[in-house]
Amino acid sequence: MIKKIVAIIFILGIMASLSPMVSHAVITPYFMAINDTLLPFNADTMPFVSGGEVFVPARVLEGVEVYAIGSDQAERLRLYSDASVYIDFYTARGVTEDHNGNTLQWPSARRVGRRFYVPLRQVCDFFDLTYRVFDVPRDVIPNEHVRVVRIMTRGGFNFNDPTFIGINERAMRTAYNDYYAPPPTPPPSPTGGAEPPPPIVEPPPNYSDVTIYLSFYDVSAGSAEAILDLFDIRAESGYGVCFFVNAADITENQGLIRRISGTGHSIGLWLTDGTFEEYTNASALLFEAAKVKTVIVSADSETESAVDMAASHGLIYWESSQGYVDSTLPLAAITEMIPEESGARQNLVFSCSENAASILYRVYSFLRENEYSIARITETVEPLL
Repeated sequence: MIKKIVAIIFILGIMASLSPMVSHAVITPYFMAINDTLLPFNADTMPFVSGGEVFVPARVLEGVEVYAIGSDQAERLRLYSDASVYIDFYTARGVTEDHNGNTLQWPSARRVGRRFYVPLRQVCDFFDLTYRVFDVPRDVIPNEHVRVVRIMTRGGFNFNDPTFIGINERAMRTAYNDYYAPPPTPPPSPTGGAEPPPPIVEPPPNYSDVTIYLSFYDVSAGSAEAILDLFDIRAESGYGVCFFVNAADITENQGLIRRISGTGHSIGLWLTDGTFEEYTNASALLFEAAKVKTVIVSADSETESAVDMAASHGLIYWESSQGYVDSTLPLAAITEMIPEESGARQNLVFSCSENAASILYRVYSFLRENEYSIARITETVEPLL
């Protein structure tokens, strides 16, 4: 009962911290489900209702391939299904925009602590999802009004709502009772004896001293703008990347080159022949286009002469072949390239393709959630060879 009261106070605290436009809130325990899967019953998954609208934690939408990335300082949240279809919530101003810059007349997303909550009905309409909100029968969880929010993709579910309840009845009852169970009473200390030692709790993994460099090549592939959009969200946190460009890239995409430089990202030169003449030609074009000089170079793995050329002319050569990312692979395969050893460094190299722009959002979320250090390649950083 104590835990139940605490949970209700927590939800009331959420309601009190929301916009003054909210007149009341319905306090009802909610389970979340994605297609046929019942999610854990805890504060990370619980929706709430305010002003007649259901708000769900943005992170639960990953189960239907709608991903969230937020900026704590700018109070901006982006939901996206791929690089070209997204919604931006500006929570401080209560403004919502789509990927075309149109202002959407939606309820504002809500930020409570580290969690963002988004309006379920509008988000499902935008991303072509369906959802159901229905009651759990009283015989499943007696003497309590409990509901389920179930988000579904087309073809992603097999069970209707009653069947879903029947399959998950025991799990729901157990999860509910566990969540609201009072904390156990500690056993009394033995008379005259010492207090038992506290249990040893292993700290969570800490990858903050693992450094990841993100770099990109082939900006002519057409998705460099979408990649820049991603990092613009976190620009205030100092996250930066490096774009390697060749002479043709500079000539054909001068506006893009200026945007890369102007938003604080690094620019290196991608060498095809690996000659100093190629470097000086591209360097001159880069300075003409963006008033930027660089001594950072990289090359295709077959251009072996580039390493020696860079060393003989005081240039900084970054090895790329060991970090190429195949963006057609699933996220789990890509994250296997990311080290976990303390002090490790890794350069992940992406082509600016449509596939890369789409998977990059998920790679970036993985790095951020696991607190990896994301660093920018600069002239003062020791290169990976």
